[in-house]
Amino acid sequence: MPEEPATTPAVLMVCDYSLRYLGGAQTAFIRQAEALAGEGVPVVVLAPDADELTTEGVATIAPPRRGSIPVLDLPLLGRARDLEPLVASVVRRHRIGAIVVHSEFALAAAALAVGKRLGIPVLHTVHTFFWRAPGALAPFAPIVSRVHSTLTGIRGGDRYTGSHALNNALRTMTLRTAQRADIVLSPSRHQAEALRDAGAGRVEAFSNVAQPLQVTEPAAGGPLRLLWVARFAPEKRVDVALDAMRKVVAAIGVDRVHLDVAGGTHRPVPGVTFHGAVPGERVAELMDAADAALITSLGFDNQPMVALEAFAHGRPVIVSDPVLGGEFGDAALLTPTPDAAGLAELILQLEADRTLLDAPRDGALAYARDRVAAAHVARLQELIASV
Repeated sequence: MPEEPATTPAVLMVCDYSLRYLGGAQTAFIRQAEALAGEGVPVVVLAPDADELTTEGVATIAPPRRGSIPVLDLPLLGRARDLEPLVASVVRRHRIGAIVVHSEFALAAAALAVGKRLGIPVLHTVHTFFWRAPGALAPFAPIVSRVHSTLTGIRGGDRYTGSHALNNALRTMTLRTAQRADIVLSPSRHQAEALRDAGAGRVEAFSNVAQPLQVTEPAAGGPLRLLWVARFAPEKRVDVALDAMRKVVAAIGVDRVHLDVAGGTHRPVPGVTFHGAVPGERVAELMDAADAALITSLGFDNQPMVALEAFAHGRPVIVSDPVLGGEFGDAALLTPTPDAAGLAELILQLEADRTLLDAPRDGALAYARDRVAAAHVARLQELIASV
């Protein structure tokens, strides 16, 4: 009898976060699932609200929800040991050849445990090791540690000690989860180094997926247009962008630079338009209208998805963080200082001479080309095969 054609083993992608809310981790997760399916790899997604993902070639399974963890808005799915039978049945039913987890909570812990027990390669994508909470909340560290260990069953492992008690607890949570994976994936080099230094084991710098290139030429004439897209969280520092715009307007008037802000609520800031929450296609439209995107975080971000969005559109990013400046290289313009004054100084230079954006625009395209779906999937399969 003729042999049956070989089939590509399926990849199980696991995330504790709801796919109904598209933060950076969820966006990266969904794009990876779409990239795998687009390259002919069978994909099974196990995540809360997985039915939000309707990509052809992606099977979706949503575990039952038992509520949400307050403040974090994290779906409560029960304990890892109670979720392991579900994960094991999915693995058997879909002939899973590898598991990729994108979170650090109960569902991810269950997948890590099942993968180890069944001898299936498990890769853990860390979206942020740089958890940051106000120092005033440090007394809550024991509660955070206890809740995480109760939900995940993870109690042993190294402990992070480089910050205040709550930050240490949050980073220990990520570290101990990572130590249970065969390979830890970090979308950035600088986070990969931090994870290795903390004892995470085998860590590979492995970028998130860049969208297909969709480059348009910036509009000729008119004001210098900038775009800020992120969660309205303290660590994203939107106020740095707004204060910089106040300085720019005070120096040259309101009509020569314009900032579009996607997300948040309107504030009366001259030269700034607040668009509120917008869908992905609207972000793409705003990116096409922009000359560059702003990333004003400092010491927090790993590989912001807005950067990949900008690069795919041929737009460079203006960054306040020297670490991100080094991470993105020629695709980024680094402010002389990380505060509003430094950002305003750079914006004024760019407004006076738009040719300063030419080389970073070329760098943005080069960065995106190296991280499109085909390259991403090929490298992921190499990593899986190496386990």
